[in-house]
Amino acid sequence: MPFQSIRFFKSLTILAIVGFLGGALARGATVDVRPGDDIPSIVAANPTGTTFNIYPGTYRLQKPIVPKTGDRFIGQTACAPPNTSCPAILSGSRIIGPLAKFNGTNYEVTGQSQQGKALVPYQKQVLCDAGWQGCIYPEDLFFDGVPYKHLSSSTLPAIGPGQWWFDYTNNVIYFHDNPSGHTVETSVVNNAFGGPANNVTIQYLTLKEFANVQPIGVIGVSQDQNALTRETNWTVQNCEILLNHGFGVRVGYGIHVLNNYIHDNGQLGIGGGLGVTSYPSTQSTNSGILIQGNVINHNDYAHFNPNFGAGGIKIGSTSGVTIRRNTIQRNEGSGIHFDNQSTNEVVDGNTITDNSDSDGVNQEIGYGTSKFRNNVILRNGVQVNNNYFSDQIRVSNSAGVESYCNVLEAPSGKGIGTWGIGSANFRGYNPYPPYQYLTSFGNSFHHNTVIFDSGSTAVTGFNQGDTANQPAFFVKNSQPDHNQYHVSNTGVVLFKYDNNNSGSNLLKSFPHYQASTGTSPTGVTTGPETHSTIDAHYNAGFPTVAITSPMDQSALANLLTVTATASDNSGIDRVELYVDWQLEATAQAAPFAFNSINVSSLSTGSHIVTAMAYSNAGVRNCYAVTLNKQ
Repeated sequence: MPFQSIRFFKSLTILAIVGFLGGALARGATVDVRPGDDIPSIVAANPTGTTFNIYPGTYRLQKPIVPKTGDRFIGQTACAPPNTSCPAILSGSRIIGPLAKFNGTNYEVTGQSQQGKALVPYQKQVLCDAGWQGCIYPEDLFFDGVPYKHLSSSTLPAIGPGQWWFDYTNNVIYFHDNPSGHTVETSVVNNAFGGPANNVTIQYLTLKEFANVQPIGVIGVSQDQNALTRETNWTVQNCEILLNHGFGVRVGYGIHVLNNYIHDNGQLGIGGGLGVTSYPSTQSTNSGILIQGNVINHNDYAHFNPNFGAGGIKIGSTSGVTIRRNTIQRNEGSGIHFDNQSTNEVVDGNTITDNSDSDGVNQEIGYGTSKFRNNVILRNGVQVNNNYFSDQIRVSNSAGVESYCNVLEAPSGKGIGTWGIGSANFRGYNPYPPYQYLTSFGNSFHHNTVIFDSGSTAVTGFNQGDTANQPAFFVKNSQPDHNQYHVSNTGVVLFKYDNNNSGSNLLKSFPHYQASTGTSPTGVTTGPETHSTIDAHYNAGFPTVAITSPMDQSALANLLTVTATASDNSGIDRVELYVDWQLEATAQAAPFAFNSINVSSLSTGSHIVTAMAYSNAGVRNCYAVTLNKQ
């Protein structure tokens, strides 16, 4: 063949390949992707830093997408879930309804060879809720987008409505309900985006029905000892992530998870972390993880046991996580749970409500310096599938948590608390230097608003459960103070603070609780809640308040100007301005502006500026920012 003919033949071959890949090579830095295109192959064929413009339609992946560094995956149609949906849909499932045959008892679909790795219980850990042992398997069956209950059995069980069983040995799926007129899907692929690439952006996409299970997320996979150098600095923004068996998003170093709708996933909305005990450098490094502006609700349809890990967000072995202005509601499990030596967190301005079977916010076996503030944490912990004791805010064998300007509401029901700081029996030793025994110290709870619903028996306060190893538990934690308690009966005996090493943990009335005198860390003999109050305004609601200027972490000059907003159904009586908890000024009516407050005497460093709003109904709430003086 002449040289010119060979060259022409090669050109035709290249053009054919380009056509197969949806025009990927022809468009350089920006590639249009349309329904029917094979996204993983297109990504593999393009250089680093490519932007993939994904048009509306459903893309049923055959394998995960492995990005390259700097790649951007952007839905062609902008969306703002949950208000507007994202029409570019990446699915990890296949349709099997038309393949189903009725065998006289059940419908069966043969040739289903997909089988992800199931979870194996460790340390006698119960992974699933009672009756939901199929949670350990990553595959799901969906009828019209509704996940069915995965039965766990070594042989074909009796299958009822809304149930299914996977015969992994013979590659057969069985279900009870007639698929006629319904879309029946089963999840196959275990991950949408993962791999070693850094600086990846994912935006304006719907990601659903992936067969993932811990430690794999729909977005993100575990990088183990490479967590500081691989899969770092990702951005996940304006996406809808739903109906996936495990984590919606697995966090990695430097990830920003912004303004997404993460709901109806099998275990957790967001999970993971950087380090394990084998890789202490990942745990001690500030992760730069930011989770902000997301709506995270109705997760744990597979019924993982919240004591193992389920709900809104659970992060372990990671330092420096910021969780801000998210709405986390109606999950089974904790709203936010830090575990396994997580340190130095900021939980700021979130709404965390109606999560069942576990805590609103939980810091477990962690340390460092953490701030839980400006959060609205209401009605968490109702026992639906389990009988665990839960708090709106819980600190357990952890250090350095300061909680202030939060609103807590405890519903009626068994085993529900408002806030608790506890020293539980032996939780081991910190695996990182200085390898100390895990204790609770340096925690404080102040300037919060605490509401007990009618009939609530919510326990509140300090619990000494480790007298042998933490005899100075009450001395090493700040005494709670400057809180407001609103109850239907001011004589309730619900407060706990022995201020000794008896381990009795007696429940007390509020006056008796305030009289629990002892020696403070500064050597002063006093009791808890000296400046706190209790009243019967439990059904009066609470005011909303915010500082609109200056922004958190702004520079602080010698003259401070602050603007705030405040509202309440009963009206606002006044707003007070505090600097480092010292009253500086009061505004009686809107607009709530504080001009030219002289703070020239403040030292260099960080200072807390707080707006405290009082409603006409007699309920208080506050909002704080941190300002930095050079």
